[in-house]
Amino acid sequence: MTESSCTPGVVVVLLLALLPSCREASAEKKPLPEPPYQARGPGQLGVRPDLFAMLSFTKVEGSSRKASLTAFGRATFAPGGSYAVRAPGSAFVERVLVTVGEQVEEGQTLARLRSVEVARLRADLKKLSVLLKADEEALARVEAVAAQGAASPREVAELKAKIAGERAEMAGVQGVLGALRVGRGGGDSVELKASQGGQVLSRGITPGERIPEGAPEPAFLIGDPSRLVVRGSFPERDAPLLARDASCWFGVPALGSERFEGVVSQVIRAVDPRTQTIEVFCSPRQPDPRLSADMAARVEVDVGASGALLVPRGAVLLRKDDRVVFVRAGEGLLERRKVQIGLSLGDSVQVIEGLKAGEEVVSKNAILLDGELDEVL
Repeated sequence: MTESSCTPGVVVVLLLALLPSCREASAEKKPLPEPPYQARGPGQLGVRPDLFAMLSFTKVEGSSRKASLTAFGRATFAPGGSYAVRAPGSAFVERVLVTVGEQVEEGQTLARLRSVEVARLRADLKKLSVLLKADEEALARVEAVAAQGAASPREVAELKAKIAGERAEMAGVQGVLGALRVGRGGGDSVELKASQGGQVLSRGITPGERIPEGAPEPAFLIGDPSRLVVRGSFPERDAPLLARDASCWFGVPALGSERFEGVVSQVIRAVDPRTQTIEVFCSPRQPDPRLSADMAARVEVDVGASGALLVPRGAVLLRKDDRVVFVRAGEGLLERRKVQIGLSLGDSVQVIEGLKAGEEVVSKNAILLDGELDEVL
């Protein structure tokens, strides 16, 4: 037998040997897995039974639990709780009678100055007083003569007009002296006095110093320690949740770990354009003498979630730019729903819009349902 006559038979044998392997390979090929769900309507998903069995559900319920918002700020005086004492224009500081931190009473002398401006005003007031007295006496004489026909009514009218002008000018000078709060005295001597009791917070003058006209810094800053509050800056997104009379607490690092209880006395809702924050005043329920102005503080304000709907944090997922949850719509059927969330309360989040009490949401393994979901909240 020649080599050429054996070749076809060998090929046939080899092909027959390969046929079982091809059949086995064909038998091992499996169909593609089913998708996790199928769309059944607007926002509704028919979930594969084996995957639906892996899901856990939680009923949506209202809650009276409360949350707190936190901000940082400083101790400061409530509106009207502090005031500045300024020198009456240009003056020379003769004596300073109080120190920073000292408690002062209403009407107490804080410093003694000498002021040329005050001396001029006092001289003008004295001069006007003398002129007024002389003119009033002259008027009395003219009126007596006029009654006998020896003086004209015009003279009487002119004197009365002059006296009225002098009285008005005197009232103006007295008003200026009163506004300067320089107290009684003569010549160029000036006493700066406390108009209300309080604590001397700062002092801007020194004995022997000359105070220029319109000095930007006050001579003294005085505040009432019982009217100290903590002013905290909260993000503008928290504005709808913050309300007057809410409970608040604050801590002051300089005073250790102690926590002070207070009440929200004022909410300034005007947004600071630089920081995009609003201001909240937390007033201590009990004044503490250790608290001083400008101390750094951490503020917490209670915000109620009464009647709010709460869901587990794991039930809320991020889909593109929306927050979504999956709501049970029947056996094997879910509804994907967009929600608006509010506060975080521990392991739960507040749902402001998108759910109703009594509905059930997927609280575990929800992320398995949609490839477009980015992350759990």
